[in-house]
Amino acid sequence: MREKIPQAKDVKDFLSQKGYHAIPISENASGLLLISVKVNSTTGLFILDTGAGVSVVDSKHVELFNLILETAETSFTGAGAGGQGLEVVPSKGNRLEIGNHVISNFTLAVMSLEHVSQALAQLDCEEEFLGIIGVDILKPGKAIIDYSTMTLYLIGILQS
Repeated sequence: MREKIPQAKDVKDFLSQKGYHAIPISENASGLLLISVKVNSTTGLFILDTGAGVSVVDSKHVELFNLILETAETSFTGAGAGGQGLEVVPSKGNRLEIGNHVISNFTLAVMSLEHVSQALAQLDCEEEFLGIIGVDILKPGKAIIDYSTMTLYLIGILQS
């Protein structure tokens, strides 16, 4: 006998029973996943990047998100998407909200994402993104991405 393939509603119901929250995502013209994120009470569009080790806010948006920079802890290790050796400054004590998934006292990396913006502009991507959501959020949130419904599932509400 053939096993029944679960429908999207069944998957959502099943994951909801396991404590997951459904969060809508979208895809831009270049295939990047985009997600709405609230940082310190300000909402913006972020790239959802399963290959990024840390979550990043573009340095030009420090004031928008009321970030406090820990300049004494600056490093030059930023890399990825064509940028290497970039200045990375941590910002500690931030509150992130992704749907119902809440993280308090979160440390964001702050660095220039101009190289990413330029690469996307060459691909005719018009969305202005303010940062990147990385594995430091996805892994503890036990992330599941359902590409068929363009939904990110994160477990519970975290307070770290």
